[in-house]
Amino acid sequence: MERYDSNFDHVGDFVDRWNSGLRHARVWTVAIGVLLVLAGIATAAAPYGVYAFIQGAAAAALVVGGVAGIASYVHTPELFRSPATLVMGVLNALLGLMLMTLPAYLTAGTVVFLLAFLFIVSGAERITYARRMRYFGLPNAGMATVTGVLNVACGLVFFLMPAFSGVVIGYVLAAYLIVGGASLLVEAISMRPIER
Repeated sequence: MERYDSNFDHVGDFVDRWNSGLRHARVWTVAIGVLLVLAGIATAAAPYGVYAFIQGAAAAALVVGGVAGIASYVHTPELFRSPATLVMGVLNALLGLMLMTLPAYLTAGTVVFLLAFLFIVSGAERITYARRMRYFGLPNAGMATVTGVLNVACGLVFFLMPAFSGVVIGYVLAAYLIVGGASLLVEAISMRPIER
């Protein structure tokens, strides 16, 4: 970690990094968002029939999303880093590994609470990110706020109805993947170069 230098233009550094990596970030954000949405749709379409395949595909999508979250944390300038991004990346990867390795009867109850926690943490991170975007005068902070509020609401529903969520775990997982993928797609669509 670098020492804080009050003369360094942190906003300018962020803008330069953002503008130089915008295309790359947009492509990867869309790719991962589409992967998550497709995995969610597949999970919703056949939650019981081909559960093993869907569980493997959803697990792979979660691991990829988790690794991408960790990479996003590492590549974000220190002033703009959110520890929640790292936590979500690790938890998504863990959730994916858990879905890959454990039998369904062991993961059903745990996954519901882990998904609820992930929804709430990711929603809080989106809302915090939107506040930082507004503070530094960056465009499209409203979309980040909306997706953050939706994520928190979904997380609260999962916490308040764990038994019901456990019964329909395939649909719960589908909802998590679709909402997460849609959030990434909305974020990718709203990505613009920053003018200074």
